[in-house]
Amino acid sequence: MKPEALLPRRVIALYDRSLLAYLPPPDEAPPYAVIPAPGLGPIMGLPWWLALTRDLHGPKLFDAGSAPALAALALREGVAWVICTARGPALETIRALAPLCGGQILTSRPDALTLGRPPYNAYRLTQLSRYLARES
Repeated sequence: MKPEALLPRRVIALYDRSLLAYLPPPDEAPPYAVIPAPGLGPIMGLPWWLALTRDLHGPKLFDAGSAPALAALALREGVAWVICTARGPALETIRALAPLCGGQILTSRPDALTLGRPPYNAYRLTQLSRYLARES
């Protein structure tokens, strides 16, 4: 089974803490994962992501972009889901490291709902609500 098959179908991209207040608790929504907004993982770094997602439940995907050293650091720090788009021997090394650290490597970003930066307007918050609505 591919690692992607183990992830929830819904993924939400985060720019900063401002969106956290709008995320429902795990028991009030279908399963969802969170990921940094495109490009923010390598820019802001792993400590930022760990602090941002500390109180969240569910899968937290760290996007290291094309930086294999950052992906290796995330794995060694216990991040279970790491995205690394590097190619060649570096990617093979990261793939070998992942199971030793109890992590999974993805080589591309999953589709995610990205709301943008605050202030969030009612339309965007409605998008989030619909995206996380339970299916009947």
